[in-house]
Formats: sequence, structure tokens, C-alpha cells
Amino acid sequence: MVQSLLERELRKTMAEKGVESVPLYPEGRPCKRPTTRRVLDVFEPIARHTIRTPGSDDFELFTTEIAPIHRTILKLLRVPTTDYQA
Repeated sequence: MVQSLLERELRKTMAEKGVESVPLYPEGRPCKRPTTRRVLDVFEPIARHTIRTPGSDDFELFTTEIAPIHRTILKLLRVPTTDYQA
């Protein structure tokens, strides 16, 4: 059900904004009817790591920089990019 909702939201927003396709296929080829699997595959390399200093409350946070395709998908899904950045 969640997959269907994600696909519906993404495709609905694409139609509302007149976005014909998004480059989700390998080599950035256009995809007119994105699936949840393709979206998850694009976001797979995104990582967030926290390194804590032993005996202290100090920590360092490392996040993968999101690419333009990630920003596009997040915008279409109405998810703030700040949710993916420190």
C-alpha cells in the first residue's frame, strides 16, 4: 500500500507540474511512470554517519550530498530537502 501511495503522489505531482518524465533509469534516461523501486534505487547511495567521541557528548555528523535528481524527487513528493541534510 505504501508503494502505491508513493507512486500515486509522485505521478500526481508530476502531472500537476507538467513534468513529463524524471531521469530515474541508468545513464539518466527519462522515466515517465516512476515506480517506488526506481525511486528507492536512486536514493540507495544516500548515507548519514555519526561519529561519537568516547567519554564525551561531542560528535561529528557526515552526510552524503544529495544530487539534483534527489532534490527533484523530494520536491515532487513534497519532502523538504532539509530532512536529508544536517
